[in-house]
Amino acid sequence: PKELIVRTRKSLKSPNIKFTIFNKKELIKRKMGGILAVGLASVNDPYLMIIHYKPKIKVKKKIALVGKGVTYDSGGLSLKTSKGMLDMNADMSGAATVIGSIKAASELNLPVEIIGVIPAVENMVSGNSYKPGDIVKTASGKSIEVKDTDAEGRIILADALEYASKQKPDEL
Repeated sequence: PKELIVRTRKSLKSPNIKFTIFNKKELIKRKMGGILAVGLASVNDPYLMIIHYKPKIKVKKKIALVGKGVTYDSGGLSLKTSKGMLDMNADMSGAATVIGSIKAASELNLPVEIIGVIPAVENMVSGNSYKPGDIVKTASGKSIEVKDTDAEGRIILADALEYASKQKPDEL
């Protein structure tokens, strides 16, 4: 997750782009239990990355884009097969799409404000793993009953979508 942030910062260098990173302490403060639950088992901390593109010209719309940044997905305790794990470093393609969209908007100086929201985690296995049957409370205050830990995308996106919706975008 941290490497995704480092590479994104290198890729998106523009005075029209600002970054905000929520570390584990901030995720706890904001009660983002979905991101925290999925990230529990990894030695690499979870983050929420916010990329805000705002051009100097008058904007026509404010758009929020949310993309899943699962940098590796073992399936958690609902473990995938070895073959099923081979390409799971690509489980962050939603995040890559958000990053690429913001890069393109910035380079083209598009008249839209874009807030990219990316929950960045690894879904791993350890003694700290969240388990099927766990109840995870998200930032919205709603709870999720975990039936399968390989449904990590929906769990982390719950917190990210809650944050994005609070930014009052015209489109999400």
